[in-house]
Amino acid sequence: MKLRLLFLLFITSCTGYNEGPSQHERIATAINDSYNSGGYVPLVSDIDPGLEIKDAYDIQKYFVKTILKNDKIAGYKTGLASKKAQSNYLVDSPISGVLFQSGVNADNSVININAYFTMLVETELGYKIAERITVPIKSADELDKKISYILPVIELPDVRFAENKNSKLKDVVAANICSSRFIMGEEFDFKDFGSENIDINLKLNDKKINSVSISDSMEYQKELLVWLINKQLENGWEIKPGQLLITGAMEKINIGKVGYYEADYGPLGKVRFKVK
Repeated sequence: MKLRLLFLLFITSCTGYNEGPSQHERIATAINDSYNSGGYVPLVSDIDPGLEIKDAYDIQKYFVKTILKNDKIAGYKTGLASKKAQSNYLVDSPISGVLFQSGVNADNSVININAYFTMLVETELGYKIAERITVPIKSADELDKKISYILPVIELPDVRFAENKNSKLKDVVAANICSSRFIMGEEFDFKDFGSENIDINLKLNDKKINSVSISDSMEYQKELLVWLINKQLENGWEIKPGQLLITGAMEKINIGKVGYYEADYGPLGKVRFKVK
Protein backbone atom coordinates (compact mmCIF):
# COMPACT_ATOMS: atom_id res chain seq x y z
CA MET A 1 0.00 0.00 0.00
CA LYS A 2 2.77 2.43 0.99
CA LEU A 3 4.82 1.63 -2.17
CA ARG A 4 1.79 2.19 -4.40
CA LEU A 5 1.13 5.57 -2.84
CA LEU A 6 4.80 6.63 -3.07
CA PHE A 7 4.81 5.63 -6.75
CA LEU A 8 1.75 7.79 -7.44
CA LEU A 9 3.35 10.74 -5.66
CA PHE A 10 6.56 10.26 -7.67
CA ILE A 11 4.75 10.15 -11.02
CA THR A 12 2.78 13.27 -10.14
CA SER A 13 5.89 15.25 -9.20
CA CYS A 14 7.82 14.15 -12.30
CA THR A 15 5.13 14.79 -14.90
CA GLY A 16 3.67 18.01 -13.52
CA TYR A 17 0.27 16.40 -13.72
CA ASN A 18 -1.96 18.46 -11.42
CA GLU A 19 -5.40 17.01 -12.07
CA GLY A 20 -7.10 14.34 -10.02
CA PRO A 21 -6.75 13.70 -6.28
CA SER A 22 -4.34 15.79 -4.26
CA GLN A 23 -1.49 14.25 -2.27
CA HIS A 24 -3.54 14.54 0.92
CA GLU A 25 -6.52 12.82 -0.72
CA ARG A 26 -4.32 9.95 -1.92
CA ILE A 27 -2.86 9.48 1.55
CA ALA A 28 -6.37 9.50 3.04
CA THR A 29 -7.41 6.86 0.49
CA ALA A 30 -4.44 4.71 1.55
CA ILE A 31 -5.52 4.98 5.20
CA ASN A 32 -9.11 4.09 4.29
CA ASP A 33 -7.96 1.15 2.13
CA SER A 34 -6.01 -0.18 5.11
CA TYR A 35 -9.12 -0.08 7.28
CA ASN A 36 -11.21 -1.78 4.62
CA SER A 37 -8.65 -4.52 4.02
CA GLY A 38 -7.96 -5.12 7.70
CA GLY A 39 -4.34 -4.04 7.42
CA TYR A 40 -2.10 -1.73 9.42
CA VAL A 41 -2.69 1.98 8.99
CA PRO A 42 0.22 3.61 7.14
CA LEU A 43 2.19 6.29 8.94
CA VAL A 44 1.95 9.61 7.11
CA SER A 45 5.27 10.57 8.70
CA ASP A 46 6.88 7.74 6.69
CA ILE A 47 5.09 8.61 3.47
CA ASP A 48 6.05 12.28 3.64
CA PRO A 49 8.26 13.36 6.57
CA GLY A 50 7.69 17.01 5.64
CA LEU A 51 3.98 16.94 6.52
CA GLU A 52 2.90 19.25 9.32
CA ILE A 53 -0.02 19.01 11.76
CA LYS A 54 -2.19 21.23 9.55
CA ASP A 55 -1.56 18.76 6.71
CA ALA A 56 -2.52 15.88 9.01
CA TYR A 57 -5.86 17.56 9.76
CA ASP A 58 -6.44 17.97 6.03
CA ILE A 59 -5.74 14.26 5.50
CA GLN A 60 -8.03 13.43 8.43
CA LYS A 61 -10.84 15.38 6.81
CA TYR A 62 -10.51 13.51 3.51
CA PHE A 63 -10.32 10.22 5.41
CA VAL A 64 -13.44 11.04 7.45
CA LYS A 65 -15.33 12.03 4.29
CA THR A 66 -14.67 8.58 2.79
CA ILE A 67 -16.24 7.01 5.88
CA LEU A 68 -19.21 9.38 5.75
CA LYS A 69 -20.25 7.89 2.41
CA ASN A 70 -21.71 5.05 4.50
CA ASP A 71 -21.89 6.57 7.97
CA LYS A 72 -22.87 9.73 9.88
CA ILE A 73 -21.17 12.01 12.36
CA ALA A 74 -22.19 11.32 15.96
CA GLY A 75 -19.95 13.97 17.46
CA TYR A 76 -16.34 14.91 18.10
CA LYS A 77 -13.51 13.87 20.38
CA THR A 78 -10.49 15.38 22.09
CA GLY A 79 -7.14 13.63 22.32
CA LEU A 80 -4.15 14.55 24.48
CA ALA A 81 -6.51 16.23 26.92
CA SER A 82 -4.10 16.33 29.84
CA LYS A 83 -0.96 18.42 30.10
CA LYS A 84 1.00 15.23 30.79
CA ALA A 85 -0.23 13.60 27.57
CA GLN A 86 0.60 16.75 25.61
CA SER A 87 4.12 16.83 27.04
CA ASN A 88 4.72 13.30 25.74
CA TYR A 89 4.29 14.67 22.21
CA LEU A 90 6.04 17.98 22.96
CA VAL A 91 2.90 20.04 22.28
CA ASP A 92 0.86 22.44 24.39
CA SER A 93 -2.66 21.81 23.10
CA PRO A 94 -5.05 18.88 22.54
CA ILE A 95 -5.92 17.29 19.19
CA SER A 96 -9.35 16.58 17.74
CA GLY A 97 -11.19 13.92 15.76
CA VAL A 98 -14.62 12.75 14.62
CA LEU A 99 -16.97 10.20 16.21
CA PHE A 100 -19.21 8.11 13.97
CA GLN A 101 -22.77 6.87 14.40
CA SER A 102 -21.56 3.32 13.72
CA GLY A 103 -19.44 3.58 16.88
CA VAL A 104 -22.36 4.26 19.24
CA ASN A 105 -22.97 1.62 21.92
CA ALA A 106 -25.30 1.67 24.93
CA ASP A 107 -24.81 0.49 28.50
CA ASN A 108 -24.38 -3.30 28.83
CA SER A 109 -23.06 -3.69 25.29
CA VAL A 110 -20.92 -6.66 24.26
CA ILE A 111 -17.76 -5.75 22.32
CA ASN A 112 -15.82 -8.25 20.21
CA ILE A 113 -12.10 -7.81 20.84
CA ASN A 114 -11.34 -9.62 17.57
CA ALA A 115 -12.68 -6.57 15.72
CA TYR A 116 -9.71 -4.59 17.09
CA PHE A 117 -5.99 -4.43 16.44
CA THR A 118 -5.28 -2.89 19.86
CA MET A 119 -8.26 -1.86 22.00
CA LEU A 120 -7.85 0.99 24.46
CA VAL A 121 -10.30 1.57 27.32
CA GLU A 122 -10.70 5.20 28.34
CA THR A 123 -12.96 6.71 31.02
CA GLU A 124 -14.26 10.02 29.72
CA LEU A 125 -17.00 12.58 30.16
CA GLY A 126 -19.43 13.33 27.36
CA TYR A 127 -21.54 16.39 26.63
CA LYS A 128 -24.52 16.80 24.30
CA ILE A 129 -24.85 19.90 22.14
CA ALA A 130 -28.02 21.92 22.83
CA GLU A 131 -28.10 24.18 19.78
CA ARG A 132 -26.40 24.70 16.46
CA ILE A 133 -23.07 26.48 16.78
CA THR A 134 -21.76 28.38 13.77
CA VAL A 135 -19.26 30.84 15.24
CA PRO A 136 -16.41 30.28 17.71
CA ILE A 137 -17.21 30.43 21.42
CA LYS A 138 -15.32 33.15 23.24
CA SER A 139 -15.50 31.96 26.84
CA ALA A 140 -16.58 29.17 29.19
CA ASP A 141 -19.47 31.38 30.36
CA GLU A 142 -20.87 31.38 26.84
CA LEU A 143 -20.64 27.60 26.77
CA ASP A 144 -23.33 26.93 29.40
CA LYS A 145 -26.29 27.52 27.10
CA LYS A 146 -24.66 25.51 24.30
CA ILE A 147 -24.56 22.24 26.28
CA SER A 148 -27.71 20.36 27.28
CA TYR A 149 -26.49 17.17 28.99
CA ILE A 150 -23.47 15.62 30.66
CA LEU A 151 -23.01 11.83 30.60
CA PRO A 152 -20.44 9.14 31.32
CA VAL A 153 -18.69 7.73 28.27
CA ILE A 154 -16.25 4.88 27.83
CA GLU A 155 -14.27 5.29 24.63
CA LEU A 156 -12.73 2.23 22.98
CA PRO A 157 -10.23 3.51 20.37
CA ASP A 158 -8.50 1.08 18.02
CA VAL A 159 -4.75 1.61 17.53
CA ARG A 160 -3.97 0.14 14.11
CA PHE A 161 -0.36 1.22 13.62
CA ALA A 162 2.24 -1.53 13.23
CA GLU A 163 3.65 -2.55 16.60
CA ASN A 164 7.25 -2.00 15.52
CA LYS A 165 6.57 1.55 14.36
CA ASN A 166 6.74 4.70 16.45
CA SER A 167 3.76 6.85 15.50
CA LYS A 168 4.13 10.61 15.60
CA LEU A 169 1.46 13.14 16.44
CA LYS A 170 0.68 13.81 12.78
CA ASP A 171 0.12 10.06 12.26
CA VAL A 172 -2.42 9.99 15.08
CA VAL A 173 -4.22 13.10 13.78
CA ALA A 174 -4.34 11.87 10.18
CA ALA A 175 -5.86 8.56 11.34
CA ASN A 176 -8.65 10.45 13.17
CA ILE A 177 -7.13 9.73 16.60
CA CYS A 178 -7.92 6.01 16.19
CA SER A 179 -11.66 6.70 16.60
CA SER A 180 -13.77 3.54 16.90
CA ARG A 181 -16.51 2.54 19.37
CA PHE A 182 -17.76 4.31 22.48
CA ILE A 183 -20.31 3.42 25.15
CA MET A 184 -22.67 6.04 26.53
CA GLY A 185 -24.35 6.08 29.93
CA GLU A 186 -27.37 7.99 31.22
CA GLU A 187 -27.73 11.70 30.43
CA PHE A 188 -28.03 14.36 33.16
CA ASP A 189 -28.80 18.08 32.96
CA PHE A 190 -25.50 19.87 32.39
CA LYS A 191 -26.40 22.80 34.63
CA ASP A 192 -26.83 20.48 37.62
CA PHE A 193 -23.20 19.40 37.47
CA GLY A 194 -21.39 22.70 37.17
CA SER A 195 -19.36 22.20 40.35
CA GLU A 196 -20.32 18.78 41.72
CA ASN A 197 -17.57 16.29 42.52
CA ILE A 198 -17.41 13.34 40.16
CA ASP A 199 -15.27 10.37 41.21
CA ILE A 200 -14.71 7.73 38.54
CA ASN A 201 -13.72 4.14 39.29
CA LEU A 202 -13.20 1.57 36.56
CA LYS A 203 -13.17 -2.16 37.34
CA LEU A 204 -12.34 -5.20 35.21
CA ASN A 205 -13.79 -8.43 36.63
CA ASP A 206 -14.30 -6.61 39.98
CA LYS A 207 -10.67 -5.47 40.17
CA LYS A 208 -10.10 -1.70 40.15
CA ILE A 209 -7.90 -0.64 37.21
CA ASN A 210 -8.44 3.12 37.16
CA SER A 211 -9.58 5.78 39.62
CA VAL A 212 -9.82 9.53 39.17
CA SER A 213 -11.57 12.51 40.76
CA ILE A 214 -12.53 15.52 38.70
CA SER A 215 -13.75 17.63 41.60
CA ASP A 216 -11.14 20.27 40.78
CA SER A 217 -11.20 20.10 37.00
CA MET A 218 -14.71 20.98 35.80
CA GLU A 219 -13.47 24.39 34.74
CA TYR A 220 -10.77 22.66 32.68
CA GLN A 221 -13.49 20.45 31.19
CA LYS A 222 -15.23 23.59 30.00
CA GLU A 223 -11.99 24.89 28.54
CA LEU A 224 -11.60 21.63 26.62
CA LEU A 225 -15.17 21.89 25.32
CA VAL A 226 -14.61 25.45 24.10
CA TRP A 227 -11.38 24.37 22.43
CA LEU A 228 -12.98 21.31 20.79
CA ILE A 229 -15.98 23.23 19.45
CA ASN A 230 -13.81 26.00 18.05
CA LYS A 231 -11.28 23.56 16.58
CA GLN A 232 -13.95 21.57 14.77
CA LEU A 233 -15.48 24.74 13.37
CA GLU A 234 -12.00 25.71 12.18
CA ASN A 235 -11.66 22.25 10.59
CA GLY A 236 -14.87 22.85 8.65
CA TRP A 237 -17.24 20.55 10.55
CA GLU A 238 -20.78 21.40 11.63
CA ILE A 239 -21.75 21.53 15.30
CA LYS A 240 -25.38 20.38 15.55
CA PRO A 241 -27.90 19.79 18.36
CA GLY A 242 -27.68 16.30 19.80
CA GLN A 243 -24.07 15.70 18.81
CA LEU A 244 -21.75 14.25 21.43
CA LEU A 245 -18.49 15.84 22.55
CA ILE A 246 -16.00 13.78 24.58
CA THR A 247 -13.10 15.51 26.26
CA GLY A 248 -10.39 12.86 26.44
CA ALA A 249 -9.16 10.10 28.71
CA MET A 250 -9.31 10.61 32.46
CA GLU A 251 -6.11 9.47 34.15
CA LYS A 252 -4.92 6.01 33.03
CA ILE A 253 -5.49 4.52 29.58
CA ASN A 254 -5.92 0.75 29.76
CA ILE A 255 -5.29 -1.88 27.10
CA GLY A 256 -8.55 -3.70 26.44
CA LYS A 257 -8.85 -7.27 27.70
CA VAL A 258 -11.54 -9.92 27.67
CA GLY A 259 -13.82 -9.60 30.69
CA TYR A 260 -16.59 -7.62 32.35
CA TYR A 261 -16.06 -3.89 32.86
CA GLU A 262 -17.92 -1.58 35.21
CA ALA A 263 -17.25 2.15 35.40
CA ASP A 264 -18.79 3.90 38.40
CA TYR A 265 -19.19 7.65 37.84
CA GLY A 266 -20.81 8.39 41.21
CA PRO A 267 -23.67 10.87 40.67
CA LEU A 268 -23.60 10.13 36.93
CA GLY A 269 -24.31 6.44 37.42
CA LYS A 270 -22.52 3.45 35.93
CA VAL A 271 -21.45 2.23 32.51
CA ARG A 272 -21.10 -1.55 32.08
CA PHE A 273 -19.91 -3.61 29.13
CA LYS A 274 -18.41 -6.96 28.29
CA VAL A 275 -15.43 -7.63 26.05
CA LYS A 276 -15.36 -11.13 24.59
